[in-house]
Amino acid sequence: MFNMKNFAQFLVGKRREKNITQGQLADMVGVSHQAVSKWERGETMPEISKLSDLSSALNVSTEDILTAMHTESGAPEAKAENKDHEYYALPDKTLVGDVCALAPYLSKEALTTAITEIAIAKGSGIAKILFKYADEDILREAALLVFAADTDKGRLDLVPYLPQEEITKLILNRYSSGSIGSMLPLLPYSKNFEVVDMIFKSIVSKDGNWNVLKPVVSDIMPEVVVSNGIDYAVKHGIGCFGTWWGVLGKENIAKIFIGYCRHFDHSFRAWSDIAPHLGRADKHLILDELDKMKADGYNFDFEVNPLQLQALPADIRDKLVEFGVHPDARGVPNHNWTGNIHIPDINIPDINIPDLGFVFSPDKLSEFEEYIQELESRIEELESRIDDLEDRLDDME
Repeated sequence: MFNMKNFAQFLVGKRREKNITQGQLADMVGVSHQAVSKWERGETMPEISKLSDLSSALNVSTEDILTAMHTESGAPEAKAENKDHEYYALPDKTLVGDVCALAPYLSKEALTTAITEIAIAKGSGIAKILFKYADEDILREAALLVFAADTDKGRLDLVPYLPQEEITKLILNRYSSGSIGSMLPLLPYSKNFEVVDMIFKSIVSKDGNWNVLKPVVSDIMPEVVVSNGIDYAVKHGIGCFGTWWGVLGKENIAKIFIGYCRHFDHSFRAWSDIAPHLGRADKHLILDELDKMKADGYNFDFEVNPLQLQALPADIRDKLVEFGVHPDARGVPNHNWTGNIHIPDINIPDINIPDLGFVFSPDKLSEFEEYIQELESRIEELESRIDDLEDRLDDME
């Protein structure tokens, strides 16, 4: 005879030992989150076909699972009741060490109370030590209770367990009351594009820049960052992101570049604007965009300034040349295009450039340009690091 309650306790215990959520276990076994939740509530049992997957996910034998399904035992329930009694008898329920010793044996109601009381009294960072004993239902209930309480203690660790509608409500309430500092850390947890985009635009419109958003911009919805990034670049120029490359991420940068170029109908001027910064972007996305342009019938047969073309990364430059872009050879005596730029001989004496490690001459022009680009790249990286250090100092203050 099946013992659903005993199996539910077995499953909860093994999942917590593995330190995985119900959703993660569901993905590993190939069932819905609701199915795992019902197993752990003792309402249903897994199908026989899922035992092998469950065995692998929990790192237990199928025999152990079958034993848990059929074993008759009232001991675990009695044990839980006894530990609940010990918890409620504690003189101070906010002493984490005392509560943690009881946590594995508490009922859902007692564990919810324990997490809630500690989070309200000492902050969710302290209460987090109990999270591994709780399922998502417990943490969601605790999060709702803690945020409903009038407390000034930190609660950010519980935000991921709040329903999306509650996160949206918190964000809008804090933003409308002018509590920007307490609202910003909530933005990365919102999946509401309309709300996050509205707040993003409002902050940029008010401040004229993205500086306030810098601590969270890498974690909020990429769709919002890319959409606003394109608008901002069109208005202020690609150079406006000079100290942001390390924050935005290569994929977001590539999508901003692509949107920027599309806004200007893929003019070579637009591609020239992004050329010095392409090393910061996901080049696979850039190359895919060029392939899409070609497939859509874009005409690449036009002449460009040789130095502009040479400034592009080699794989992107080669792709453009393959599709028909060629240098404007007017005024250049040797213009047989083979993928390299032929610089005409000009009677200019060698110039010793101090501290650069080589002598500059016309035949080393491309080498000199690459050197300058590398210096510019390093300067941008240093500026980004300085900004990050300043932000950290501000946080510490």
